[in-house]
Amino acid sequence: MRQYKEAYEEINRALALNSTSDFIPVNVLLLAEPIYFSYLQKIAQDKEYVALEDVESKLFQYPQVESARINELIMKTVRAHNLGHDVQIAYSGRSVQESTFERLISGFVGKVSGQKKEGAFALAILCLTVLLVLTFLFVILILTIQSAKKARLLQKGSGRIVDVYAFSNKMRSSLLTLVDECETLGDKIDEITGRKNHSRNVAELVYKIAFSLGITGEKAVIFYCAALVFDAGFLSFPKELLCSKNFGDDEKQLIKSHVEKSCEYFSFVPSEYKDIFLDAARKHHENMDGSGYPEGISGEKIPLVSRIIRVCESYVSIVSLRLYREIRDKESAISELEKKGDIYDSEIVACLRSIL
Repeated sequence: MRQYKEAYEEINRALALNSTSDFIPVNVLLLAEPIYFSYLQKIAQDKEYVALEDVESKLFQYPQVESARINELIMKTVRAHNLGHDVQIAYSGRSVQESTFERLISGFVGKVSGQKKEGAFALAILCLTVLLVLTFLFVILILTIQSAKKARLLQKGSGRIVDVYAFSNKMRSSLLTLVDECETLGDKIDEITGRKNHSRNVAELVYKIAFSLGITGEKAVIFYCAALVFDAGFLSFPKELLCSKNFGDDEKQLIKSHVEKSCEYFSFVPSEYKDIFLDAARKHHENMDGSGYPEGISGEKIPLVSRIIRVCESYVSIVSLRLYREIRDKESAISELEKKGDIYDSEIVACLRSIL
């Protein structure tokens, strides 16, 4: 029922935008009548009689959409279920001599039927063409509604911007599951570290930068997922430690070990993506000059996903309020990253500036 109703609502929006009191564009009218009729059939089938009131009021507003079969179906539904007293149906079964829709079809038929012997064949071709066009338009409308709904679903929550609907059904399902699992784990990480929406904010920037660098499709989605959970190792520590204002040397060394502990939480990650997740978790504290940890690697020896996360995580931390630092504006945060080319990949910092 929902798809029929959404198609009905979409065509009414088209009618409102394109119609005047006495004129409806032919293309809109050709699509409106079968959508109204299909919706009425579904109303009768599902006994959604309240919806019948709305259809009837729209037919008064757009009488050009009326056809004999629509009128007949409405009256049949009203009589069959004795709706006259239970539902406020103002429809009186008015007789439409020949609706605009039917005159339009009759006009096509009349032009063809006036031809010679080949007219019958041409008429059949015309009718088939009209039917195919109407069916095609109806299918396109349904698919458009579904795509719009899926796009809206992708926007729920904080920062989910990935688009997985360009993939095949099997891969789409797999990636959606992975995204959901990573977002759930990322929320747990943020809860224990006291950094609200930190994981999603970092992941969103990583996804955008990946696109700026020419990384698209499946790999970009995996970068997004890995960026949600790169700090999973923090789940191995008590919240009191992570939220402490002062760290001793021993505590600092302990916290640094989170890069190795993250792999303990990646059992749900498919094997073909595991290396990207491990690179993100283990090497996001490596620096371009080799001064980072845990391996002290430098330059392009640091995996790309790790370099991107290094920049994005630092930026989000700088512009976010922390117990040990005041919040900073975007420009000063970017400038701070640009001054530290020994730590951050300058190309990635430039990409970050371009997307903000």
